[in-house]
Amino acid sequence: MEIVTAPVSSISEIIFNRLFDAAGRQIGYLLNYNDNIKALQKQVQKLKATRDSIQVRIDAAERNRENILPDVQNWISEVGKVNEEAEKFLDDEGNANKMCFRGWCINLRLCYRFSKQAKKKTAVITQLQEDGKFQTVSQPAPPPADIISPTVGFSGIFKSRESIKNEIVEALKDDKVSIIGICGMGGVGKTTLVKQVGILAKEQKLFDSIVMVVVSQTPNIMNIQAEIAERLRLTSLSVNSKSARASSLWEIIKKEKRILIILDDIWTRIQLEEIGIPFGKDHGGCKIVLTARRKNVCDQMDCDKTFIVGTLTKQESWALFKELVGMDVENSILSSIAREVTAECDGLPIAIVTVARALKNRDMYEWCDALQRLKSSTSTNIEGMHENVILSLELSYNFLETEAKSVFLFCSVFPEDFKIPVEVLVRYGTGLRWFKDLGTIKDIRVRTHAIVSNLISSFLLIREEFREEYGEKYVKMHDVVRDVAHIIARKHNYTFLVKAGTSLKEWPERDTFEDLMCISLMLNDIKEVPDGIECPKLQSLLLQQNSKLVVPNNFFQGMKHLGVLDLSETQLSPLPKSLSFLVNLRTLYLNDCKLGDLSIIGDLSKLEILSLCGSNVREIPISFNRLTHLRLLDLYYCNELTQIPSGVISSLCKLEELYVLESFRLWDLEGDGGDSRSNAKLAELQLLSRITSLEIIIPNLNFLIDNDVPFKNLSSFTIIIGAPEFHERWAFKRFSRKYSRKLMISYNNEVMILGLLDCLKNLVVEYCSK
Repeated sequence: MEIVTAPVSSISEIIFNRLFDAAGRQIGYLLNYNDNIKALQKQVQKLKATRDSIQVRIDAAERNRENILPDVQNWISEVGKVNEEAEKFLDDEGNANKMCFRGWCINLRLCYRFSKQAKKKTAVITQLQEDGKFQTVSQPAPPPADIISPTVGFSGIFKSRESIKNEIVEALKDDKVSIIGICGMGGVGKTTLVKQVGILAKEQKLFDSIVMVVVSQTPNIMNIQAEIAERLRLTSLSVNSKSARASSLWEIIKKEKRILIILDDIWTRIQLEEIGIPFGKDHGGCKIVLTARRKNVCDQMDCDKTFIVGTLTKQESWALFKELVGMDVENSILSSIAREVTAECDGLPIAIVTVARALKNRDMYEWCDALQRLKSSTSTNIEGMHENVILSLELSYNFLETEAKSVFLFCSVFPEDFKIPVEVLVRYGTGLRWFKDLGTIKDIRVRTHAIVSNLISSFLLIREEFREEYGEKYVKMHDVVRDVAHIIARKHNYTFLVKAGTSLKEWPERDTFEDLMCISLMLNDIKEVPDGIECPKLQSLLLQQNSKLVVPNNFFQGMKHLGVLDLSETQLSPLPKSLSFLVNLRTLYLNDCKLGDLSIIGDLSKLEILSLCGSNVREIPISFNRLTHLRLLDLYYCNELTQIPSGVISSLCKLEELYVLESFRLWDLEGDGGDSRSNAKLAELQLLSRITSLEIIIPNLNFLIDNDVPFKNLSSFTIIIGAPEFHERWAFKRFSRKYSRKLMISYNNEVMILGLLDCLKNLVVEYCSK
């Protein structure tokens, strides 16, 4: 073994250098005291800015009902703790600063300790800044447990359908078959059949993944791509280029060993490669099943096998009708009439279902009248649809009450296969005066939900539950029902211009707009609208989600009877001057808009519903105090809102519902400009004698000592007191779906969440933690 020795002088030098370095560092804490404190202050501000930026992304993701990633939640929570500790440290340092410097005498021990701690905290915050560089903060929520849900209706299985279903499943097992087509007229039951095929394939474990998307008459490739990605729980399709998304989707699908993709309701040839679906030689494990109204579409799609779905047999039709009509019709005096009615439906499931539901529990005269209408009515045919489908749906419509007819027809102005929020129907219906005998928004909401339930049970709407934990209800309208609804509207002199979700790039040309009652051009790419058009009968105008739309100043001048206006997700800075001409406007939606001065809204004296949810509004103008008919104000997710002038809230004497959660929280804050710039007082809520629903953040418990929030008058509320951490607010949201009255208190690092059921008087403590 070789022993290496060093001169004593060298060893001494090494020790000396190390001691000198250590001493230098300690002296450095003293010499750089001010620099270290300032560096910490700067990093604290930068971390706050980073956190706020990420919080904006989180809020946007939550609005899209996405799940926030765990590491993002943990980061937000950690930032909260570090920021709180740093601010307390800086406060202590500031208070101790006087002790550090007494005249010319320096308290070296205190200066050293604060400087050293500041250096360490700065390093921690710098690392947090690096950790906070998230590419994405969320992922789409997982789809429902059953991606393909069975269609509610008949409890038995038709022989005519069973054989086709089994043949399709056998074809799926054939390695030589890549694309399978299912064709038949509208209303014959293609979608129901293909869902059953998906369920059977899942039960037999033929595929690892099964995805079903609706293509529709005007396919939007990017929407189809996004829906497939969502069904596969993917997050990598954020790019805006169709081709780039297709490439990404292509690679992801190729990683699926066995996948079934169902494309429902194809009207014309589409390029599967353009979507990003590999098949055949590119991916033998990917099978495609498509449905279409015409066989030539299946031919154009190069289907390896095509199955034609015909009408039901007489026996099957009668069995279906008997079950759905809900009575022993076969052994009643109605038996012969019922058989004739069934025969008029011509074996079309959608016709049988709607007619049976419409005649359930009706008397003899109504049955006779229905049969007479089915035999004598004539209607305009729709491509690929049997005329009797139109007649049967119209019969079902005729049995609806007036209010239900209005809701049904209005659902047809949304894009094809659109998930319609029931709450939107509530607010639109208020502006359109569907329910003239109802007083409160709450009453209107109850009636709307009851009507929607009736339309669902009549098979005129489809229930579409989406993220049930938030208590949101959605419905859809079958494309066949939607087409028929447009015919019914024309027959009953409801003149609609509906080109929603059709990739329209220009305002549609038309000889006159004077007869129109509704214009729905939502979800398009329209950039310009006419400078002014005469629409004296127009009651509703839906232009939302035309992201680049610019509205000229004179546009609204000829729409004096407009009751509902939705301009959400458009460019509206500044607001057009002609908005003030809408003297009868009752419902105004400006969600997710880039907005400037809102003062002109104060001229809309009859406004009852105003939604600014998710917009970048910074200040509510004083002119809002003239909105004395306002009944609902939605400021949810207005993250930049810092100014609501004192007295505005209390001026809204008819306000029933106020939503400012995840938004304004600077109650009772006095501005630099004196009383004229002071913010809204929490005590103003006491002056709102009609308020029944409130969602709000109250800064701390002291506000409840000084202000009496009118809890007793509220039938529903969501109230957060204090400043809970992000993960605590997240837990609160998940908890809140159970209760109509919710309270969250964050105080001295303790969080308590309480819920009160609307129908109970007892308080439920659901979650409590330190």
